[in-house]
Amino acid sequence: MNISSALTKLIILASLSAHSPLLAKEPAIKQATIKGLLVIELANGSFAGTASQMNATAVPAEADQFSVGFNQEVGDFMEKATVEVEKFMRVRHEGLLPTGNRIELAFGDKYSPKDGPSAAVVCALLVDSIITGDEIDPGFAATGDMTATGQVRSIGGLTGKISGAIKKKCTLIAAPKVNEQSINDIYVKDGIEALHQIQIFTLESFEDARNLAMKERPSEVQQAIDEFSEVQKVLKRDEKFVHNGKVKQKLRKIVQLCPNHTSARLLYLHAVGKGPKKLSLVGSLAAIDEAAAAFSLMLDDGSYTESRGNDDVLGKLANEIARLRPSLDPRTIGYCDSYDDFVVFVKDIRAQKRLNPSERAKIRSMSKNIESERNKLLTNEEIQEELMLE
Repeated sequence: MNISSALTKLIILASLSAHSPLLAKEPAIKQATIKGLLVIELANGSFAGTASQMNATAVPAEADQFSVGFNQEVGDFMEKATVEVEKFMRVRHEGLLPTGNRIELAFGDKYSPKDGPSAAVVCALLVDSIITGDEIDPGFAATGDMTATGQVRSIGGLTGKISGAIKKKCTLIAAPKVNEQSINDIYVKDGIEALHQIQIFTLESFEDARNLAMKERPSEVQQAIDEFSEVQKVLKRDEKFVHNGKVKQKLRKIVQLCPNHTSARLLYLHAVGKGPKKLSLVGSLAAIDEAAAAFSLMLDDGSYTESRGNDDVLGKLANEIARLRPSLDPRTIGYCDSYDDFVVFVKDIRAQKRLNPSERAKIRSMSKNIESERNKLLTNEEIQEELMLE
């Protein structure tokens, strides 16, 4: 073949590649990784938040086809969330989709069950990265359900997920705006430590998530992140510096640059004495349940009347209830006090070797009252609606 005919053939092939819908389009990159914030079940049956490594890989498919899905078994809610992600990507990248490819999603941990819609945002970021070639910041992690229009929706277990992200050394995390009260709850319950350990942002849309997740960010977002890193260095030395005039000024500037920088917003409110004072309904219930967890086990196995080894449990519960009570949602006070009443009574009878019938009857009654107070909250229609929103 001479040079002229070879050149002609190359031109024809290039033309076909550019215009024919039958030929596959290459993705900008073949693989992308990100950390997703999830809740996992532990061996003892309890739950904990973690930042789980996730990845996406573009694999060959039929020339005119494009799809997104997991290459491992996940639950129905997660599958449905992935369908919404694919719909969103088809609209967002119409005409630019890498047809001839299936983007396969996977968790680094393939052997524990996964379900729920909270991985939708990170799945969308993975797919977007492969299509555009924009790289994701390895220190970023996120959680959030998402609609086919790119709206970020609520999830559960955010306080545990934030704790898990800190343990996994993530530097930036993002969560749905509608779950912001859960971040406020962390501040009310535990103070400012978590807020300066990690940069926490809220999301209303996929675009919010993308502006944070990618290495190349809008200038104002990157400036806010850089400025907050300086604040973190100062507060790591001593949290009292949050009241320093220069620190307050910097925090205010960060919020102006990036209004969804929740860590900066709460730290600034704390610095000027205007931080949240009350836990949300969900936060109040969770705080009471957490405080009473060890005592609840004693109720289940009947060991609450034994003095040996259980005094610490009772003392800690009494102290925690006293600490929490002023910050609880008023609707949960009855539930909180039902534990407090029980603890006071048990302390009074601990010295006795045997309980008389009236004391046993009172214990049964008080135990039932704890359950009754909790059920009263959970079956209230107005409260149910509020719990669903959170």
